[in-house]
Amino acid sequence: MQMLRRLTRWLPVLIGAMAGMLVMLLIGQIAQTRIDDFRLRAYVQDIMGFMSDASVSSRNALHDAMYSGAVPCNDADILALRRVAMRSPYFHDIARVHDSQLLCSAVAGRFDPAPTLPPADHETRNGVKLWHTLTGIVTPGVQVNAMGMGDVVVFSPPVLPERLATPGPGFASVASTSDMRFVFWRAGLAQDQQRITLGQTSRWLDIGPLRQFSRCSNSVDVCASAVYTSSRIVTNPWGLLLALAIGAVAGGAMGQSWRLRQRYRTSIDWVTQQAAESGGIHLVYQPLVRLRDGKMIGVEALARLNDSAGNPISPDMFIPIAERRGVIGLITRQVARQALIEMHGRALADPEFHISINLAAVDVVDSTFHTFLNHTAASLRVPRAQIALEVTERSTDNMTRLREALDRLRVDGYQIHIDDFGTGFSNLAYLSTLNVDALKIDRMFTQAIGTDTVSSAIVDQICKMAELLSVEVIVEGLERQAQADYMLAICPDAIGQGWLFGKAVPADELEDSGPRIRQITENNDNDSGLK
Repeated sequence: MQMLRRLTRWLPVLIGAMAGMLVMLLIGQIAQTRIDDFRLRAYVQDIMGFMSDASVSSRNALHDAMYSGAVPCNDADILALRRVAMRSPYFHDIARVHDSQLLCSAVAGRFDPAPTLPPADHETRNGVKLWHTLTGIVTPGVQVNAMGMGDVVVFSPPVLPERLATPGPGFASVASTSDMRFVFWRAGLAQDQQRITLGQTSRWLDIGPLRQFSRCSNSVDVCASAVYTSSRIVTNPWGLLLALAIGAVAGGAMGQSWRLRQRYRTSIDWVTQQAAESGGIHLVYQPLVRLRDGKMIGVEALARLNDSAGNPISPDMFIPIAERRGVIGLITRQVARQALIEMHGRALADPEFHISINLAAVDVVDSTFHTFLNHTAASLRVPRAQIALEVTERSTDNMTRLREALDRLRVDGYQIHIDDFGTGFSNLAYLSTLNVDALKIDRMFTQAIGTDTVSSAIVDQICKMAELLSVEVIVEGLERQAQADYMLAICPDAIGQGWLFGKAVPADELEDSGPRIRQITENNDNDSGLK
């Protein structure tokens, strides 16, 4: 059983390695196919080069012989035919013909008796007649191909250059006219030739064993169609071994990465669940300082969680997990109870001091949480007016039930603060309906103070909105004295929060208010720090 569990834990790595090998085999085969396509295209290019040169040479010879100006088959005409024949290496004779009778040729001179040409195998749209494999028509026992126009016929040998006549293993080709009705010649093994479909070209995505390619000339009526029996990567031992090795390593690494990530996420889920159910959440507090006199008039309670190794887990990670697993309410209760216990002495000693607690949307609408909060505040003798409940602006958008629940909490005597203000969808009419006590300007706007950006202008507008609605302004993310001075100038009653006044620390490390806060402010004037 233990061995089975171990194998199960390593199953993602095994699956990743196998998947990687399959993918690399596919990639290797695609690469091999692309190489084969390149070789096939080069082969067809060679064919087209030879056929184009031969066809152009024959065509020019036909035109030159047709307009020689001499009397057909006299000595001058035969001499002219020989001159034409000598200019081209692609054919060995050129003849005059009349009513299918050969009258004379450049090599044989005048025929007596005159041989008869059989009917043409094909005639193109331009009137060019084509014959394939004529035997003994000019020279006994010799096979030739023929091309004729008017009273002139050109004879060319059916023998191809060695590189085209005997292509490499797996290659075969056919040269034909563009209408595929006449075949000039074929090359390659017979079984490979039978696989050729004239004019057919394999698609790029096809990775089958048979590759086809066709091309036609733009200058002459010639097309070349060829096939190649593509090699398989599995038949290449070194290529196969390399593909399997790379695939196994890459796939196994991805499987291990996924395994570790799932293991880490699972551990965080478990730690979060355990912390919510058994009280593993601890708190740190960040000062809230009144800018005009530097007095700490409150703190924000922030939840923190460590993993099983004692390493901190980011709230951006465990809070969404708690919400997804339905235990965020348990965490909120821990935070509220612990914050009131640790801060009730300060709250009782200073009526201006308030404790700020973040609530999730499910907490706000949960009537049992209302009862819990009322009971906890009463048992610790913390006035409700000194407890501020923070709700993000985004969570309250277009949610009537949530607004009604916030109104009930406010009637019970708690302060209602809108956190991360400016990042949601609130407007003046909405805030007027909500009846909040304070707006917390998000740090993204605070960082823009002193710049000519839209975000900087939004800070001014939020302050004007808050003044119009008679609500307090709390500025998050203050890191420089210049930011605090700017906010003090446009909003004299603003409350500041950020590294300028201190980091979030446990309750026993929280500094006293008054002169000590002012000293921290001065010491951090030129040190923005990292969050």
